[in-house]
This record gives sequence, structure tokens and C-alpha cells, in this order.
Amino acid sequence: MKKRMGLLIAIASFLFLLLLPPINGLSAEGQRCLALFMGIFFLYLFEVFNAAVISLAIVPLLVLLNVSNIKDALSGFSSTSTYLIVGSFILATAMTKSELGDRITYFILMYVGTSIKKITFGIMCVNILMAFAIPSSTARTAMLLPICMKIITQFQGEKKTKYGTNIMLTLCCTNSTISAGILTSTITNPMAVEYIFNATGKMVTFLEWFIWGFPPALIITVFVWGAIQIIFKPDKVNEDNGKAYILEQLKGLGAMKPEEKRVLAIICGTILLWMVGDKLGIDSTTTCILGATILCLPKIGYLDWKDCQENISLNVVFICSGGISLGAAMSSTGTATWMADSIFNIFNLKQYSVAALVILLIIIVQFMHVFFVGTATMANVFFPILLGIAAVSGINPLLTILPAAFMIGGYPILMFFNTTPNILCYDTGEIQANDFPKIGFVVSVFACIIYSLCVKWYWPLVNMILSNPLYYWFR
Repeated sequence: MKKRMGLLIAIASFLFLLLLPPINGLSAEGQRCLALFMGIFFLYLFEVFNAAVISLAIVPLLVLLNVSNIKDALSGFSSTSTYLIVGSFILATAMTKSELGDRITYFILMYVGTSIKKITFGIMCVNILMAFAIPSSTARTAMLLPICMKIITQFQGEKKTKYGTNIMLTLCCTNSTISAGILTSTITNPMAVEYIFNATGKMVTFLEWFIWGFPPALIITVFVWGAIQIIFKPDKVNEDNGKAYILEQLKGLGAMKPEEKRVLAIICGTILLWMVGDKLGIDSTTTCILGATILCLPKIGYLDWKDCQENISLNVVFICSGGISLGAAMSSTGTATWMADSIFNIFNLKQYSVAALVILLIIIVQFMHVFFVGTATMANVFFPILLGIAAVSGINPLLTILPAAFMIGGYPILMFFNTTPNILCYDTGEIQANDFPKIGFVVSVFACIIYSLCVKWYWPLVNMILSNPLYYWFR
């Protein structure tokens, strides 16, 4: 019923805008692009078809509607973001296949201890560490989920308690929140970089993203962990079983294998090059593809191409690429600027300072998570509009796109359906649907406060755009 209604709304909105008389201030190509955007928006929102299919369909529709030629319509599929994502999946595959990820996880859990607070603190630490090494929040969750489920079984047995809820929420929530701080950790981050580059010619580096995004993301991640311990405090359980299980798993892994050492060396080298690449003139995508290629070399790496084929998600690649193509079309036809200008006039946004406008956008974007399934689809909807808002308001697009990317990629935890890691953890049966808003609302409010403080103090301090904070408040 929901999909059928969504399809009808999508078709109706598309035809209505397509058949309207010429819209003042919008070109004919722009009007057709607007009609396509609204149709795609409702297809995404109601999950009428698989999101990858919808995103792939954007390419022929742009050409058939005479909005773009085929070369421009395919621009998203040749973007740096697309290949950064492909390389990321290969790095994640190596971590999983070599069991290096399991070893690191069990080692951290053994080191921090086996009380509920220590176990969940260990899971948070693993999520933070793995966010550097495994550039996919879904892959990280899929890797840690079986480990967490076995720990839950060892501690609480078959009966469902708050112990399982606590661990599952810690897994998916801290996995998401730390993703805001690391460029390669989730799909929407490289998408944002692509939009910023197309609009300004500025390529945000791994180190710049880390400086601007990691400190607030780390603060919020620790806050999430603490809030879960308070809101979902479990009864006391038998801790000896869990400790014995972790020891057993570490013993089963044995000494570190040569392939684990090779994978660890290559991934550490990749992370190091990400950190210093801007000094050497090497971008994040080149670094990622280089690391992925080395992992596939005989005797040097560890993977064969079949491993990569089985683990590169075309679903993610198509969603990202199709969305970038639509965003580029909206920019080139003036559709995004027209939409932003309309929003400015309706809500009289020109009265606000730059800082107030950015804070308002942060709050709006965060709570719009309630309506979206998947962070990439949400980014596909918001980034073109935010690009237009930057153009209309006369500010650097980095100031609208980057904070939105932090919120979209890092805090999709209001509802269980917001992102794949949430759904994976929810499907275990350890979490109820209403558990997400209980923690998600608290975290969302806290995140909006932290990023508002970043707008006022931290980002001017680290020279994200300008060193003078007065620009933000009085321009």
C-alpha cells in the first residue's frame, strides 16, 4: 500500500511540474529537471523500488527529458567519490577475510574488561578504530554483529534483556556517530567532497575533514555511549562467561598470520598516506585505490579479484553515482538555485547571519532523518538544494554542504529504518523499534548543540573558511 501510494504521488508530482506553464525564473531544462527531482524524491521517500534501481534510472531519464547529454548524465559514475567507495569495499574485504578485524576486536574487548560498561566501551573503541580501517559503516556493523551476538548469548542467555539492547544500540549508534569525523568512513562524506569540488574547485582532503569533523564526532560518540548506559542500564549478569568466551576466541585465532600482517601493513600505510596526502599532492581517492590495488597483487597483498567482486556493493555505488549525476544536472540547469531562492523568499532566510543560517540548516537536516531510509538517498535530496542555498546567500558552499554531511552521515539514529546498520541490529530482535527514538532524540539534540558551538567557535578557530568569527555572526 505504501509503495503504491508513493508511486502515484511520484508520477503525479512529476507530471504536474512537467506540464505546468513556464515557471518564472526557471529555464525549460530546469523545469524538466525539477519535475524529475520531485519524482525521484518521492520514489526514494516511499521506497517504491530499490534505491539503486531508482538511482540508475536517473541517467536515462536525464537524457530522455533532454536535461543532459549522456556524457554529463554519467558524470556521477566517473566521479572520485564512486572510486573511493569501490576502493573502500576492497579494504573492508581484506580486513574481514584475513580475520584481522576479529583479532583487533577481541583484543580490545579483552583489554578493557568484561563488565557491561567495559564491554560496550570496548565496542565503541573498536568502532572508532575500525572507522579508519574499514570505510563502510555497513561493513563494520556486519563484521562486529556476530561477535556482539555471541557475547550477548554468553552473558544473558536466551532471554531478552536490556543487556542485549545496550550492546546492539552501542554497536550501531557509535558506529554511525564516529562516521561523521572521518572522510572515508561512510558513503555521504565523499559525496559531499564531490559536491564541494564541483561547486568551488576545492578538494577537501582527508586531513582537513579529520580536523574539522573528528573532534565533535568523538565528543558525541562518547556521549552516545554514556547515554545508552544510563537509559538502557541492564541488570547484573554473569561476567565470567563472557571473559571465557573472549579468551577462547583469541586462542582460536592463534598467532598473527602472515596475511594478517600484510593486510595490517597495507591498511596502516593507506591511513598514513591519507593523513599526509595533501602535503604530497595525493588525494584520498588515489590513496584508496592504490591501497586496494596492492591488496590484490600476488604475494604482496592477500585478495584475489573474486573476493572483491563478491564484496563491492553495486547498490551503494549506483545510489552515490546516480545522485551525483542528478545533483550536477540541478546545478547546471539552475534548478538548485531556483529552489534555494524560493525557500529563501518563503521563509525570509536572508534576515539571518551566516552562522544562524548554518545552525538552522544543521537542525533541519538532522530531524529530517525521520523521513528517510538510507543516508545516501537523503544526501541525494539535500546536497543540490544546499548548494543552491549557498549560491543564493552568497556564502561558500562548504559552509552548507559540510555541516549537512556531518549530520546526514553521522546521526541517522532517530528511527530503526534510517540506515542499514540500524536495520541489521534491529533484526537481531534485541532492540525494539521505539528504542531508537528514545536514544536518537537525546543524541540529535546534543549533536545540534555541539555543531552549533562548532559554527561559533571551533570551525573559525581551525580556519574552516575564515579565521574571523565575526564573519559568521554579522555578515
